[in-house]
Amino acid sequence: MTEGADDPGRLDVRAAAIIRAGLDRVLVSDTFRAAPQLSAFLSFIVERTVEGRAAELKGYTIAVEGLGRPADFNPQIDPIVRVEAGRLRRSLAQYYAGDGRDDPVQISMPVGGYVPVFTWFGGEGSRVAADGFEDAPEPDRRTARRWAGLTLAALAFGLLALGWWYLAPPRGSVVSEASKSAAVGQAVDVLPEAAAAPRLVRVAITIPNPPSDPRLADILRRFSALLVDAMARFDDLVTIKTPSPGSALSDEIDYVFEMDAQGVNGGAEGLGRLRFVRDGRIVWTTSSNRLSLAVLQESDLAEMARRLATRLTEPFGIILADARQFPPSPAIRCILKAFDARRAMLPEMHQAARLCLAQLVEQDPGFYPAWAHLAIMTLGERGLAPASPGTDPQDDTGDARSPLDRSLAAALTAIRLAPSGARAYQAMMKVLLLRGATEEAIQMGREAQTRNPYDPEILADMGALYVRLDRSPEGLPLLERATALSVARPPRYDFYAFLGAYLIGAGKASESHAGMLVADTSQLSLLGQALKAAADNDPEKQAKALAQLAEKSPLFAQSPRAFLERRAFSRSVIDRILTALGLNKP
Repeated sequence: MTEGADDPGRLDVRAAAIIRAGLDRVLVSDTFRAAPQLSAFLSFIVERTVEGRAAELKGYTIAVEGLGRPADFNPQIDPIVRVEAGRLRRSLAQYYAGDGRDDPVQISMPVGGYVPVFTWFGGEGSRVAADGFEDAPEPDRRTARRWAGLTLAALAFGLLALGWWYLAPPRGSVVSEASKSAAVGQAVDVLPEAAAAPRLVRVAITIPNPPSDPRLADILRRFSALLVDAMARFDDLVTIKTPSPGSALSDEIDYVFEMDAQGVNGGAEGLGRLRFVRDGRIVWTTSSNRLSLAVLQESDLAEMARRLATRLTEPFGIILADARQFPPSPAIRCILKAFDARRAMLPEMHQAARLCLAQLVEQDPGFYPAWAHLAIMTLGERGLAPASPGTDPQDDTGDARSPLDRSLAAALTAIRLAPSGARAYQAMMKVLLLRGATEEAIQMGREAQTRNPYDPEILADMGALYVRLDRSPEGLPLLERATALSVARPPRYDFYAFLGAYLIGAGKASESHAGMLVADTSQLSLLGQALKAAADNDPEKQAKALAQLAEKSPLFAQSPRAFLERRAFSRSVIDRILTALGLNKP
């Protein structure tokens, strides 16, 4: 192999040990434990360099061998390596400015390439290049072994996420035309309580008393890593922390999920407890039994971790349900208002949530979750506008742009700030669908699913998209998964599942979801009740549901077709709905 100009060749044993110990310290820091993709990127380039293979560190090699991309990866189309390299440089700088300031060796990656540089800080504080490690002190063997064990755990943790990690920029002229505008005009005063920097719910995952059985302890550690990875994907709602074993919890932590496992007759019993740190209140407990550890597969652990993560962290899950009663921060209060406004579909709740989010982005323009939710909430204005043309509402601050343009600007900003954020791509999916860019919307929906395949909100929105496009066979499986994952789900999940089943004549499925709509009076639930009554040949119930819907939605009272068009239903689906309800006027 021909070595590159910046390839120092294989390092000697002592230099390699010092560098790997330095890598281990980086990987177990808070910054990198919460970013598995960065951990995998850094581990790959460091190991290749230590092995004398730095010349191989090109974009394609890193993407395919380090980040798990397919062999047909094209770095000219997919910028994943360049984007992650920028994030890695910033994260390394942040680490060495804080926790790693006293590390004996520092790792950097100069701009313009992917080969890392190792700088040794000698006893006098002087820097020595990597090829001068001959005089460096030999690290303590026990320390090296301890860090090596943590390296394997952190690297394995990082690789778990890579199968789902994919980044592609928005495509199509719709996005490029509007990309010049990256901010939403705001002139709303910031509430006094929101003066502090916005923050999400902070959750620590701990194992207070590791099992004495090494095998059981290893299983619990692996499960913990899988759980952290799944929960961290809800990055618009929670920040996940993994304190070192035995360390005290930081005052910044809001909730702690404590895990334990006990051996029982060749099997195991797992225990979990969610606690609110501020007052010690026990929020929720759970347990799980396995009769035999001999047949326990990694896929079993992954499935259990996924289900637990969703139950804890999804927008209507256990942590956020408690946070609605005791909001840890003004920022999370705004975000939860947005979810609840979408659930209830009430104009006053919609306006309050949107103004709260507008305050957040004015206060901190770099807070990606607020931009993503603001994009989604701004789309709701279009459904509130009159049916006559040219009457899209202005923003409360006098912004003359249409809701679609303002939503697109906010969604673009969210993606720019957090190219790995699932909620940003969900927002872009919804924006592009309403702008008529159907294929681009589907692509963005898939990107959102790739980044967080565990979020029922994303699954339900993607399923609803297919149903509205008269592609129910594609949407129903997603909606069924969303309803199965979210016990306290919004009624719209069931509405779209009912409608999809109704459109393809799946009577049993439509009956099941229709039953979930009976007690709800939100707009889509009333529409579902009317369709069910029409199918049951019950004109009295149908008329009652339509009258209630017309009262709640002036747009529906004025023009049922416009009501559906504003929600991006395809013409074929609109015609079927209106015909079934006797409202299909020429």
